[in-house]
Amino acid sequence: MGSDHRTTSLTVDGPRTAATDGEAKAIKSLLIRDIKDFDQSVPAVVRHDDGTIRPTYIDIWGQDRLIGAALIQPALCVAETLIYRTGTSGVHAAQIREAFAEHAAIIEGIAVVRKHRREGFGSQIKAFCDSWAADHGAELILSIPTNEGARLLNEKAGYTVVPPDGYLTIKVFDAQEQPLHIPYADRRTQDRGTSMWAYKLVGQRTQHFEIGVLTAS
Repeated sequence: MGSDHRTTSLTVDGPRTAATDGEAKAIKSLLIRDIKDFDQSVPAVVRHDDGTIRPTYIDIWGQDRLIGAALIQPALCVAETLIYRTGTSGVHAAQIREAFAEHAAIIEGIAVVRKHRREGFGSQIKAFCDSWAADHGAELILSIPTNEGARLLNEKAGYTVVPPDGYLTIKVFDAQEQPLHIPYADRRTQDRGTSMWAYKLVGQRTQHFEIGVLTAS
């Protein structure tokens, strides 16, 4: 989507978490339609909010119409990739999974219906996702921009966007602030179009993660 810079006269309720399975189904349909490679296996259900990071649909409605949506969930896919590529096992692997499950979220995409793009709804949803994640224990929020508009949206929201030729470096630490794995750097492949890492550290102090960018030059 393009950058958000216009306002709209449409009366909206503001971003919130989906309240019913029917709303979650509508949100999932919008995300599948608008986001390339969206994981269609994610269930379209509303999960009980227990104060932890759980797969959660975010929506914004106007005059009983779905305007925009997002899915945010624990960044366990990143944990599993890190564990596999670093050859980490046993207790350390379990600690990495726990750190990502409890303190790292990933926004699996933000979509706004075509007629309401560039009206600020993407930024509203992004800000709500960030606030929700922080309130549920996240220290790190990840995102994967796949076009220029998404890159601009992430940068506007205070994310660091890793260039397509750069690497996202991640270190995960235990409670004694000791690293749990060998150095790890991940680069998004470009074989199916533009794909970039973006990240934001939230909270007053990040205890579990050290994040950086390594350029290919």
